[in-house]
Amino acid sequence: MTTDNESANMEVRCIPDNLYAISGVLNTKKVRFEIETKCKGETVKRTPLNLVLILDRSGSMEADNKLTFAKQAVISVLNLLHDDDIVHLVAYDTDVSIIFENARASTRQFLHSTVDKVETGGSTNMSGAIEVAAGLLEKYVYNGFSRRMFLFSDGQANVGMKTRAELTNLVAGYNNKGIITDSFGIGADFDTEIMKGIADAGGSRFVFLESAQVSESLVT
Repeated sequence: MTTDNESANMEVRCIPDNLYAISGVLNTKKVRFEIETKCKGETVKRTPLNLVLILDRSGSMEADNKLTFAKQAVISVLNLLHDDDIVHLVAYDTDVSIIFENARASTRQFLHSTVDKVETGGSTNMSGAIEVAAGLLEKYVYNGFSRRMFLFSDGQANVGMKTRAELTNLVAGYNNKGIITDSFGIGADFDTEIMKGIADAGGSRFVFLESAQVSESLVT
């Protein structure tokens, strides 16, 4: 709190958990309020991020160019990050791969080309990918950084943990350790219950991606 008469501008954003509602029916929705203050024309610096991007490359992502769309969304996140943010990329099908780890976002041009090389594979080991991603955040500890996971998927888990209850319990356990998880639904056939459940359990937001451009508000 300041003790002088310094004035500040405030921007308040109201973000619903889901943009859609059923016509003619009373709808109840959760919303998140985000407040950004500006003092003397400058935006208050946000907490730096230690962020794992989790990319579904399973066979179901081949249909309707879902993987291409998801990779474009991942690249849009890289472009929005601050140069001093830390970023990792985990990709998964039946197996889980660490595509890159402990990278500064300032190296985004190199990271773009690495993302582009990810190709579709086998089944969908979503729980394994979440466990590997959380392991990276526990391996690379940066004091003062917010620990985050962004999951890009159609939610069609069929290896490891498969049910909504199993996956949300897994994510909730990491949230209790201070890891926040956002989920991004890819494709018209994504599993809403699983993807939204993961975001709720992770203490953050679920977004159905209609555009490959991720909103800047998600990384500010």
